[in-house]
Amino acid sequence: MKAIQHWIEKYLVPVITKMTNNFWFSIVADAILYIVPFSMVSAIPSLWGVLRTFVPKLPDITPISTYSFGLIGLFVVFVIPYNCLNKIGKKDRAMIAGFTGIGTFMLCMNMQTNAAGLSSVDIAKFGAGGMFTSIVLGLLVSAIYKSMAKFSFFGEDSVLPDFVKNWFDNIIAILLSLFASYIVSVVFKIDVFTLVQFLMKPVTGFAQSLPGVVAITFLQNLFYFFGISGWVFTPVTRSITQAAIAQNSALMAAGHAPTNIYSFGFSRYTMIGGQGSTLPVAFMMLFAKSKRYKLLGRATIIPSCFNINEPLVYGTIVNNPFMLIPMMLVSIVLPAVSWLVLHFGLATIHYVNFDMFFAPNPISAFIMSGGDFRNAILVIVDLVLSALIWWPFFKAADKFEATKEIEKAAKEDLATATEE
Repeated sequence: MKAIQHWIEKYLVPVITKMTNNFWFSIVADAILYIVPFSMVSAIPSLWGVLRTFVPKLPDITPISTYSFGLIGLFVVFVIPYNCLNKIGKKDRAMIAGFTGIGTFMLCMNMQTNAAGLSSVDIAKFGAGGMFTSIVLGLLVSAIYKSMAKFSFFGEDSVLPDFVKNWFDNIIAILLSLFASYIVSVVFKIDVFTLVQFLMKPVTGFAQSLPGVVAITFLQNLFYFFGISGWVFTPVTRSITQAAIAQNSALMAAGHAPTNIYSFGFSRYTMIGGQGSTLPVAFMMLFAKSKRYKLLGRATIIPSCFNINEPLVYGTIVNNPFMLIPMMLVSIVLPAVSWLVLHFGLATIHYVNFDMFFAPNPISAFIMSGGDFRNAILVIVDLVLSALIWWPFFKAADKFEATKEIEKAAKEDLATATEE
């Protein structure tokens, strides 16, 4: 246990820390987090859509989702350059950099013009389906603006107003960004969206496989056990899962079955009560022999029901040798069982975006599967499996902690008696 902890702290933690502190990674991570509210807003039409399956006369409010979650690719390509310029202290150029990102993004869309002279484009490119492309183009625009940050047509003693100088100083960066997009998409007629998807295929393809979902969950839980929150993986996992559920939704709309198992909301089966599926632990602590665990149970049971488990994990599991094995077992068993159930059609693969992480997992799974009760049952099955995994290890930890408390109390009583 100590050897594993030492190796992770010496070799892995510095790598993760360096990665999360990396300039380019941080601006992408910020962009992904900025769009979360739009994804959450789309949960309302998703829930409404489930109700419409039972009451068809209800009005269709899908456009609310289309113009919130359905535009997150467009939002991301704005935010990345905007963040970049703010981080390097060029706030006066940040807004224009964001606008340049939008222009570059749309120039790569290869809009089609019909006989009437009207242009059209697949609106899916604006949403999660185009997120990887928006990240790539956002980083391209950011790199161009960052390289031009110190350039100015004017000296410091120029009498022109700052906003006028700012207009001219942005021209080259705007031209370079748009020209790069023009050369690739117009001159060479390369579909940037298809190209990016092709280049990302090894990553996204692995994520959809059984080894992929297990590996992702295992890494998240392993780092969480040693105190590194799984949120550091969010820019990667969220980009993959949101693109996946957008594809699933498009397939369903076209009359086909969804295919991406590791889509947004797959964590409903692996993070019951929070990462590590610790809801059973919260209930077990309520009946613990240890006073410390019982107190933690009372404090964390309600948050755990809404998937908030940081107090529980940091107070009970992190660096606790009794908890390493169950933490790793749930990260293997739960994603594997869930993947197999979804793969063989025993439950429905998610295709409805419902970004309410704090909703109880059976409810989320039911809604994201389009109202399939089997998905809610799958959550309950995973909950039972996680309880069976945690139980013997928690009992051992509880017994150890209770013994320590008894010994400590005995020592304190002895010390008090000696003083008297």
